[in-house]
Amino acid sequence: MSSDPFAQSLVYEDEQPVDWEVVEALPSGQRLASLNASNEALLRVREGLEEPTRGTEESQELALEFQRLESKLNLILELMAEWLRRQGDLPSALPVRFNARGIAWETRQPPAPGSLLRMRLYICPTFPKPLVLFGRVLRQEGGESGRGALAEFLELSPGVVDGLERLVFRRHRREVAQLRGQLRDGDGRD
Repeated sequence: MSSDPFAQSLVYEDEQPVDWEVVEALPSGQRLASLNASNEALLRVREGLEEPTRGTEESQELALEFQRLESKLNLILELMAEWLRRQGDLPSALPVRFNARGIAWETRQPPAPGSLLRMRLYICPTFPKPLVLFGRVLRQEGGESGRGALAEFLELSPGVVDGLERLVFRRHRREVAQLRGQLRDGDGRD
């Protein structure tokens, strides 16, 4: 692997709740498989929450009813997520960049290069359950706060890699669409 997990790859960049701890070793193969299965499920849930309900012209009434139900369920999920955030110990949101190969984040006390980490990354604001990922610190870096770290992920299942790649791609696609919309709006005002 190159020293930069972000080389020639799309990157998800935002402020997300994230925390980490240095560990001595990776968990057992069975525990890693269980964590990967949980991460895959969370990525599917996130994807399902993002995708709009699509109806056909033949079922316009049914599509409208599904939209009303979906709105109600989304409200319930948001209220439950807010309650869970207040009950739990959600870490602070930090500037992060990640893709299926690695993660960079800002922190006051970055871990030493070579450290093995267990990370919890909260990718879904309406469902405060983290991805639990393991990585090795490649280097410390300067961020806006002056300190940060870059780590490559270890032992991700193909399903987790695929889910992270889709998450990053969908985010990139939305950003491009938003930028194009802003450019069109700017052209129409001249």
